[in-house]
Amino acid sequence: MAHPSSLEEFSAFVEKFTAKRGFDDIAATLGLEPHAVTDSTVSMSMPLQDAYAQASGMFSAAALFGAADITGTFLAMQTYTGSGQFPLAVQSNINFMSNSKASPAIATARILRGGNTVAVAEVSVSDADGKQLLHSTFTYAIKERAVGNK
Repeated sequence: MAHPSSLEEFSAFVEKFTAKRGFDDIAATLGLEPHAVTDSTVSMSMPLQDAYAQASGMFSAAALFGAADITGTFLAMQTYTGSGQFPLAVQSNINFMSNSKASPAIATARILRGGNTVAVAEVSVSDADGKQLLHSTFTYAIKERAVGNK
């Protein structure tokens, strides 16, 4: 597999994985959708919803973390894994930089280093106005594992 070459390719990959999983997970709860693809990044958008907003009406830290992790996971999965493999986050470093009500939040991931067993991704989350909300790195172990809840 390789880095997706277009938004259409990335969207098709996400859709196929979602169907294979067979149930709605946190990505569905957060409303994450493929947003953009460049030569070195993929982005997913997350609308601000009351269900995961903090008390002041801005994005919750948990939702921002989820958007970052899931975007990094999809990039690592598409770039480095084959059939039956799935990246499992084994380490993360998160800096919450700011917060906002400007929806959607856009999580943008790029691979810093990767291979057959480990991938390291850097993920930034910004609001609709381009203000950086979160900066993170994730280390993913790439292992054989079943997808789905069965």
